[in-house]
Amino acid sequence: MIELLSADTPNGKKIGIMLEEIKFDYKVTKVNINKDEQFKPEFRKISPFSKIPVIIDHSNNKETIFESG
Repeated sequence: MIELLSADTPNGKKIGIMLEEIKFDYKVTKVNINKDEQFKPEFRKISPFSKIPVIIDHSNNKETIFESG
């Protein structure tokens, strides 16, 4: 299963829409950009430019895709 880290923005929504369309099993974790959660060190480890959306593939050694929009 993959995890989608996202926010309620157009860029944040489009990956979720695509995953729904292809009926892919995924989990959403919300990133509160109004509280600057995208700038926290733990988020910057997976998204160096502090941008959403981010995909983490937990079945593939936690491989991460950032700037996935």
